[in-house]
Amino acid sequence: MEMVRPREKVAAGLAQIAGLVVISFLICRVVVLNSIFPCGIALVTVLMYRNRLNLYLLLPMVLGSITYYGSNYLFYGDVTALLLCAIAFTVFGNRRIDLPARAVIAAIIAISCNCSYYILKHMFYRLSIFMLLAEVLIIFILIFTFNNFFSFVTLVKHSEVKIQKRNELGVEKAVGSTAAVMVLLLCGTGVWSLDPSKASLPLIGGLFLTLLFGYCGGIGAGLIAGTSSAICVVLCTGFTPAIIMVFLAGGFTAGVFSQESKAMAAVCFSGACLVLGMITTYPELFIPPYEPLTASAVMALIPKKYLVELKKAFYMIRKDNAYCEMESKDQLIKVLDQHYRTFERLANLYGNARSNRSIISYQFRGMAQVTESLRNNIQEVNHGLSWTDSQPKFNVKTAHSAYGQIAGVSGDSFQYKDISKYEYGILISDGMGKGKAASAESSLAVSTLMDLISSGFDVKLALKTVNNILLQQEGDEIFSTVDLALIDRLGGKLRLFKIGAAATFIKRGEKVAAVKMAALPLGIVDGLHIDFINVRLRPGDQIIMLSDGISEANRQDLEMTWLKEAIRDIKSRDPQTISDLIMNRAIEAYGIREKDDMTVITAVLE
Repeated sequence: MEMVRPREKVAAGLAQIAGLVVISFLICRVVVLNSIFPCGIALVTVLMYRNRLNLYLLLPMVLGSITYYGSNYLFYGDVTALLLCAIAFTVFGNRRIDLPARAVIAAIIAISCNCSYYILKHMFYRLSIFMLLAEVLIIFILIFTFNNFFSFVTLVKHSEVKIQKRNELGVEKAVGSTAAVMVLLLCGTGVWSLDPSKASLPLIGGLFLTLLFGYCGGIGAGLIAGTSSAICVVLCTGFTPAIIMVFLAGGFTAGVFSQESKAMAAVCFSGACLVLGMITTYPELFIPPYEPLTASAVMALIPKKYLVELKKAFYMIRKDNAYCEMESKDQLIKVLDQHYRTFERLANLYGNARSNRSIISYQFRGMAQVTESLRNNIQEVNHGLSWTDSQPKFNVKTAHSAYGQIAGVSGDSFQYKDISKYEYGILISDGMGKGKAASAESSLAVSTLMDLISSGFDVKLALKTVNNILLQQEGDEIFSTVDLALIDRLGGKLRLFKIGAAATFIKRGEKVAAVKMAALPLGIVDGLHIDFINVRLRPGDQIIMLSDGISEANRQDLEMTWLKEAIRDIKSRDPQTISDLIMNRAIEAYGIREKDDMTVITAVLE
């Protein structure tokens, strides 16, 4: 049963906020070239560009910056610039100014604040033009680095991203920006040492990222990650620039062994770094053995499934044949597994049937449809059509409210979920009677119908199959109503199948329309006649589906005027609120009478 999980959404939102707070605090603690603080200026520029609501992150950014209070003269100008950038970009709006223009504004603010501070303190003679120019250049680079990093994180979090965004990002930008940000975060911890006898956390992190990206993204990704990580280590920790060569050698080696086991790649990576670092002719290349060995050990401990997901993310950005092949295999496994569960359930159901002849006929027809659908899907992936498919134009936000009369067990069963890439399904079934027996009957109809439709069965064929299964059951007669809504998220069309079900209400603005269709429930007659109603939807439309326990709450009002007025009076657009309010009105309408099982499902088209 597909259900809304607000707690999970809240937890995910809190985790995202906590992550941004930690990033903001640590990034603003990074000191570049031992004297300047450009990271906070660049970060606040990007955060305000992406969403003005990120202004709350100004507090951890300031707290991170003031941990270096009084460290040098450039500190005061950079912190002032950070605050002025936050104020300026809040006033300018969210996306009225593009990112390059914001980078220029941020650089001008940084220069102005530093020059003003030195002039006010009568120390203009101590101002270094070289340091100002270096800071401006670093601010520019960091602004685009941070923006690419957040774009990559969004891509990994939401696998279905618009094609143009994949094209804009690119593997090079994703790898370089992510490696740079991760090393900067490690530098922000302040946990490192230049003593060759001790391990350096940023150096270990940079080597690990080089190995990770080289192994998952290939030679190019390894070289880019190595260069980006090494430059950040050099600028923030004071290591000699010669160690860039060690990172490049490690990234190249990791890429070469990207098709081998992770253990082999880690061993060869460590060997390349240590051999190059131990060349006595060039002592500036020397790095302690702890760093590459620790990075390789961490790599060896990462579960394989996470490495596969990262490789998949790179393939997705590249849009190459490797990703198409992986997507094709995943699609096949998912579809075949779904078919297996469906036919396994049907096989179990046939055990109680008196005659399987008509059901088998439907099954052969359905399996032919499934096979044709599966063949078309494979053909599309093999021809790369999945990259040019239209994206759904509409989203469906759904929630429900339910009431069970007997011990909290409802005879109503329901599901709502994506049937396919473009189609969303909502199904309510009311079993004849109450309690566990009715619940079992309706669950049978719901689970079997949804499985058949999701597997590729034509809706009418799926309904006829379930109807015949119910007819052939030994023992007591089993009846179930079916109220099925299929929403086309590409064209905005709604198909309503009503088999003995209550009316469905569609609200558009202040108008509420009831959709009814007379038909017997499933499991009563053979040769079931099935028809459906087409409705053209618009963004903002509300679809309210309910069981007859709701519609019959006021039996004196056969036209259900009370229900229409209740729906019309609800001003909220939140489906959970709408469902709860309708349920409350139905309970009020029953009064002291015995209440039937009740279910309300509300879907809002966005």
